[in-house]
Amino acid sequence: MMDRAKLRPLESLYFRFRPLAPHALSWSCDAELAVALDDSIHVFLPDFPANVGHDDPGSGKGSDVAHPQFSMALHAAALIQPDPSINARLCASAGVKILRARVGEDFKLQGVGGGPVTGAGAAVGQVVRVEWSPGGLGHSLRPVLAALTTSGCVLVLGEHIDTNSTINASATARTFRNWKVLWGLGAGLPIPDAQGGRDGVRYMKERIVSFSWAKEVSPGRALLAYVTHHREVVIMSVQYSGGSRRADAPGQEYAWRLSELARFDGSGPHRGMETGDADFVPSGTAFCLRWSPWYVATDSRTATLAYIARDHVGFRRITIRGDWEAGGDPAVDVEAADTTGICIPLGTDALVEWEDAIWPDGETWMARGIIATPFVPRPFQVDLCGSVNRIARHAVDECSSLYASEDEASTNPITGLVIHRPGPGEKPPAPRYSIVRLSATATNQDWYQTNVPEGEMPLPQWAERVRRLTLRTASRVAVMQGDYSDPESDDDDDDDDDDYEDDNEDMVAVVDGEEQVGNGEGEPPLSKVPPHRFRFWGLAASPGDGTTAALVTRHNTQHAHRRARSSIFFSWRDGRGSTSADGAGAASSRPAPPDGLTTEGRLWEAVYGGQGDVASILPPDGAEGPSAPLSTALHDLFRDVATRRGCVFCDAKLTTLGKEARCESGHTFATCAATGLAIMAPGVSRQCAVCGLRCLKVSELVAIATEYLGSVGAGAVDSTGDLCGGCGGKFVS
Repeated sequence: MMDRAKLRPLESLYFRFRPLAPHALSWSCDAELAVALDDSIHVFLPDFPANVGHDDPGSGKGSDVAHPQFSMALHAAALIQPDPSINARLCASAGVKILRARVGEDFKLQGVGGGPVTGAGAAVGQVVRVEWSPGGLGHSLRPVLAALTTSGCVLVLGEHIDTNSTINASATARTFRNWKVLWGLGAGLPIPDAQGGRDGVRYMKERIVSFSWAKEVSPGRALLAYVTHHREVVIMSVQYSGGSRRADAPGQEYAWRLSELARFDGSGPHRGMETGDADFVPSGTAFCLRWSPWYVATDSRTATLAYIARDHVGFRRITIRGDWEAGGDPAVDVEAADTTGICIPLGTDALVEWEDAIWPDGETWMARGIIATPFVPRPFQVDLCGSVNRIARHAVDECSSLYASEDEASTNPITGLVIHRPGPGEKPPAPRYSIVRLSATATNQDWYQTNVPEGEMPLPQWAERVRRLTLRTASRVAVMQGDYSDPESDDDDDDDDDDYEDDNEDMVAVVDGEEQVGNGEGEPPLSKVPPHRFRFWGLAASPGDGTTAALVTRHNTQHAHRRARSSIFFSWRDGRGSTSADGAGAASSRPAPPDGLTTEGRLWEAVYGGQGDVASILPPDGAEGPSAPLSTALHDLFRDVATRRGCVFCDAKLTTLGKEARCESGHTFATCAATGLAIMAPGVSRQCAVCGLRCLKVSELVAIATEYLGSVGAGAVDSTGDLCGGCGGKFVS
């Protein structure tokens, strides 16, 4: 049974910066959290103690629970200049070189795109939004983080491990020591291009205004779409080569390979309108692209890319034919026209989001989603394999999409949208979603909305917290002077425990220049006001939708508040599904996590999301060894080899004792969780960041297989992958 006293508490996070734009949160498939603020990027890595879920016969508490969850954080500056040297490694891996600036010469962005600011290169380079890639594009098959800047470029951050370093080989915990800017696109950055570039390099002269990662295709391969300032939608293939798998070339560099596959016009069917026109409405969004889930057939996979144009949402079908071989470009078909389109009044920062499910409907396959206008959530559905329905170009007033109807009138835009995963075998009438709006005060009640039935999902903890703080009241004098509490205190829990709703308390107010005192008979004074108002800047869900995070800023209601502070509040399913007060029976009554989650994602949902249990993910504590290795074929392949290998010190016969192997002379070695082989040299194995077990590197397994099994065994090893053989987790380094 899981001992919750040993788990790291999920506490609120506080920052001394504010977001530049809404939708500033992103949660990866491995439960890594990223936040885009005006002057910084914060990346948080989840950390699970090695004894999570197991009893400690000593103190009864974990040895390393002093720190809350997400204590391991990277704080990077978010003022990023698109220096061409960012892509030096990317170009070098493709066999081309770029001209480096002379020593002491500063790079100055000359500007890309149109407009008086970006065309002159005057953009500061602040981060507008961040989004995690699917798994497999980073070191140890982890996701990487892409950031869009105001200068018009997309920069990708992640780990870059030197394969020749012995320090990284001995690492036992994840750190940010190896995090770097890996490569970038747009804003004058060079990329390898053997066909359209000079000397094999093309300097991009386009400004990127939006981007989106496609859902996972296969490990190390993904599609990336972005929109240029000319309203062109570009499809890129991104591949990651994780270094050498051969024992004779252990120092081969890790490398990424980019290739442009297609581009199409994303300006929509509406004819342009001059800014001086009386009916001109500003539009534009950095969130105008989103990929649907993949519909996988026998010899192809198909997705629909939703893009937002002026008062229009288009849906373009993209198909990958056949298998995408590593090191080559995929065979991609992009429809010549949109599958369908929706003409709808759209404002600035409109957003489109897909439900993570595909539904059969007769002989068709439907995908559904939500369009945030951004004032109203509008559901839609699209046939992923349907025929093309061309929409002729027309004026915006011909389709009645210029102005919103009276029932859509709102001044509180949607700044966070989460579509909840449907349950197995359950198809709700419309996608289940939760939204937050920009402003939350004591007088408006629409800042949090959901269409999930009340009995299925209670009010999130962060929503209850914001509601409680906005409804509290205090003396106007106290609020003006700030004596009631520090509204931006990092120790927010103390503030939550205060109670300002005691009507019998004498409260001093100032009315027409004179002090007024409450009568103390239960009648509140006229000058009693709520001290707090909030603004929401983002809402994100964990990989299995069991946890949500809301990014907020808190402000004083009575005067301008200029202190740059923001916070992340969490909501989790703590103890739900339990059948008794002590949690007994929780593992059997909890819902199972969704299919397709990584080991890290399943562990997060088991700990904080109320889905599944830890015992089904981690190897049992104190057992003789991993009872069910992830790769049973690999374990069977080396079963006889383990008995034939001798001790590296005395050449005596080795005896495997679960997680250890010992020779007749008493020399003891750890065993590989994937194969059961003894690890008899430093630097030839890697430690799992989830369960803590060690596995031999693929290059080492190839060498052992070649020695004992020949080339056939070495070929079988080369196709196994780079995950832990005990739990399927990713390695530390």
